[in-house]
Amino acid sequence: MKMNELFTEKQWVGVFFTPGQYDKRFSGQINYSPEHGVILSYLLTEHEVLAESNIVHGVLKSGDRCTLVGKFTSKHAGHTSKNGLSTRSGRAGFYCLLIGDLIAHDELLNKIYFSLTNLQEFFFPKGYKDHMKFSDEPLFVLKTAYGELEVGNSASFNSLPKDITAQIYSRNTDALKELKESFDALKAKYPDSHFMIKKDIAYRIRLGIDAGTTVINAYERIREIADLFAILMYSPVYPENVQIIKKFEDGHTLAIDVYPSLVLNRRTMDLCTEDRSHFYMPITKSNIDLPAIIQSWLKDPKKHSIIVSSIQNETGFRDEHSLHGELVLYATQLESISHCVGIKNDQKYEYPLDAYGSEKLKKEISAIFGKAGEADIGKAISDLRNEIAHVGKPKKLLLSLSMIDMITISQYLQLTIIGYILANLGVKKEVISNYQDKFTPDI
Repeated sequence: MKMNELFTEKQWVGVFFTPGQYDKRFSGQINYSPEHGVILSYLLTEHEVLAESNIVHGVLKSGDRCTLVGKFTSKHAGHTSKNGLSTRSGRAGFYCLLIGDLIAHDELLNKIYFSLTNLQEFFFPKGYKDHMKFSDEPLFVLKTAYGELEVGNSASFNSLPKDITAQIYSRNTDALKELKESFDALKAKYPDSHFMIKKDIAYRIRLGIDAGTTVINAYERIREIADLFAILMYSPVYPENVQIIKKFEDGHTLAIDVYPSLVLNRRTMDLCTEDRSHFYMPITKSNIDLPAIIQSWLKDPKKHSIIVSSIQNETGFRDEHSLHGELVLYATQLESISHCVGIKNDQKYEYPLDAYGSEKLKKEISAIFGKAGEADIGKAISDLRNEIAHVGKPKKLLLSLSMIDMITISQYLQLTIIGYILANLGVKKEVISNYQDKFTPDI
């Protein structure tokens, strides 16, 4: 499955049926897009309403078997009569599409492979792929509550030509001749070696679920990992390809491609797929203990859902209503951080900034409130929150600060909370400071 596969619109035509109802099959077309998800447009030539089902099976024009996961009923299909023929048509959305086999709605799956947007750049700069050596051994393996999580690389290869000098050149003809002779001798010595040349290489994550899990729950496990990387990269992160490896009783395996309904805002999708440079990412595999951080995150992956949601649904656009909601939520998060360590009310907003904000962040937020005539940062955050949340509170700061000022303050507070999260995951203070300095907007 290709990189960014889930960010490409696709279309398939086929015949479909609910489990055990192949004799009542019907024609249809599946449309997939990251914005609208998986949608089946179908046409029935019978008056009969099909029974409700959690699964729809199908055979595509390509000959591939497929499974649509999600509630399906035809009772809302429209009816048309023309030229003596009655037809019923409709559209149905699904949680996900699986291409490769007919899967039962409660079938348990054990092995899932996936990649995330910009995951390659997190591990290794894409411009240096030719220098990255392929290995069958994983980068690391973690034991989790549900099984194993493994990070490793996958690669595609081309066969080498009979004459290796068709791929490797030197102006030294003697050296080139000796290379050819040596390689020919090596091939003769190891006739089953099948030497290949690396075409492409990428990092992928494998989840091994010991007890097995449904495809819906498997996707939840993927989302938990994606949410962590969204915080590490300070960007929306979603799967760009997902495959289930199904193993049969006779030992052979089958790769099943999964297309989940992401249903992303177009602006979020653009941010998600925007190219990033390894050299400008403040957090990468090289400066954190990634296995330990993943292990810590998976102990309670929903704990920081407010901040995760703010990053995963980022659009780069704000209106007054959403901005006011952000400011109140982030102020509440600061209170929660202080409450955990017993900080009293008069310091509940200032303490998180002092403990988890970089020097640049604290300087910038002090300057922006200073422009509005407020020197006490903790009091300023408290007053701004109360002016938004309480009816009748005089609107001093709301009238003094511009929309851009409040957007900037909101980002300062968000980065402070992220600093707290990263610190609790085990990221070093200097790495957190570099992260915040990188993303702290200048005023």
